[in-house]
Amino acid sequence: MKKRMLGNTGLEVTELCFGALPFGPLQKNLPLEEATAVLCAALEGGINFIDTAQIYKTYAPIREALQQTKKRPVIASKSPASTYEGMQEAIEEALNELNLDEIGIFHLHAARVGEDVFTERQGALECLYDNKARGRIKAVGISTHSVKVTALAATIEGIDVVFPLINQTGHGILDGSREEMEKAISCCVAAGKGVYLMKALAGGLLVDDYAQAVEYARSIPGCASIALGMVSKAEVEYNLDY
Repeated sequence: MKKRMLGNTGLEVTELCFGALPFGPLQKNLPLEEATAVLCAALEGGINFIDTAQIYKTYAPIREALQQTKKRPVIASKSPASTYEGMQEAIEEALNELNLDEIGIFHLHAARVGEDVFTERQGALECLYDNKARGRIKAVGISTHSVKVTALAATIEGIDVVFPLINQTGHGILDGSREEMEKAISCCVAAGKGVYLMKALAGGLLVDDYAQAVEYARSIPGCASIALGMVSKAEVEYNLDY
């Protein structure tokens, strides 16, 4: 599988990222053993990039899959914490539950938050910067559904990675259109930010148009990877085959 550098982070990731939300308790809620097996299939199949979050509650199957496969993928997590102390707790939770000394990417989890996120969560952002300086995080990021936040992230020096929502129909994009999100993403790429994409299948609405939807996401210049949620070995195999 193709690998690409994630902006200027020094992290090389596969074009396909394992999205860990759907197999967790907020959606499919697979038993631990089954969820672990799905992720093991993905890692053994060549995927080296996992996207998770504090609120997804999926650290346990990720930890088990790492232990079973002995693979060391790039892991991105995120937290909605707004304070320094809250973000520090989120980082400690991730490292402890994943049994890691460092994590690849840690995002401000700001899916539906407006462009004031960088000021309202300044404490959390400073915590991420400090942990990066201490070598516990390799890259600082933000995950967002907003065109305005994506565009603003391009101008913020400390933001290394941006994880925006985009798909061919523009479903779920906030504060602008699909075309405006494309422009915001291009600003991030030009600024050296690592960019990977969420919701390329619009939360499952575009599954019947899988090839067209995935090819649209793959065509966006400068984007390193696409996060797709997977809840079965069959889905893993389908995505890997494609």
